[in-house]
Amino acid sequence: MGQPRGFERVYQMLKKFLEEHGFKVKRGAWLDVYKDNILWCDLQVGHWAFHRPPRRGAKYTILYMFCEGRVKPEARQWLKGYDYVLVPTKWLKKHLEELDVHAEVMRMGIDTEFFKPIPMYKWIDVLYIAIWESSWDNRKFLHKVYEVSFPYSTYIHSRVTIPYEMLPYIYNSAKVYLSLTACEGCNVPCIEANACGVPVVANAEPSTREYAYGVLIDPVKVYDIEDRGIIFTFHEPNFQKLKEELHKLLKDHARLHNMSIEARQFALQFDYRKTYRLLLEILTK
Repeated sequence: MGQPRGFERVYQMLKKFLEEHGFKVKRGAWLDVYKDNILWCDLQVGHWAFHRPPRRGAKYTILYMFCEGRVKPEARQWLKGYDYVLVPTKWLKKHLEELDVHAEVMRMGIDTEFFKPIPMYKWIDVLYIAIWESSWDNRKFLHKVYEVSFPYSTYIHSRVTIPYEMLPYIYNSAKVYLSLTACEGCNVPCIEANACGVPVVANAEPSTREYAYGVLIDPVKVYDIEDRGIIFTFHEPNFQKLKEELHKLLKDHARLHNMSIEARQFALQFDYRKTYRLLLEILTK
């Protein structure tokens, strides 16, 4: 039981997409993609700092790379060992180009037939979903959620302890989705919320800016934090402005209704059947 989130969810969506297009996929710490019993692609997903050399026996070697901050220059040499480097954001593509590493943007995909509006009572004013692992992961600012949302009813979902099939019902129970995260590789909950017709009020760090429809508030400052050799680029939220805009939206029922419709339309572009077409184009060359 529980929800496959983070990289595990990316792997599952990629596997689903590839199998729908006739490939056989073996799931381990990466994806071995087979065509006619031939190892067609060594497909790795994850952070640049956690890698292994690409398997040269495969016809294609691909890294679908996620990152919450600047890429260190020493990564350049091994990144060039892949046939293709794919990234979920334009922001990350820009950083790689500064290292002379070519990358193509392949948006993270969700199933918009699974995440969709469901007619039900909205008993939650403000919803916040984040995988909080320990005190070092305070980049999501869970401890600030109630301060920003008070006195509105608020639900924080920070543990993957319910079946994945329940997530659309959680999103649909909310009027607004709140995101305070300071850095993300790809802010998937924002897309999922939008797909369920829930607009977002969010700190406009780069990934969220590319993946969320709603009210996005510019951060107050940007700085790097290095932890265990990994750089996290923090975009510190403007908590007061976020609070003001969140409360303003919750009081404006007509605006909230219109934004709910627009959020759903925005999210449709991130359906995995569309976003992963680039991967299919590569593998069928």
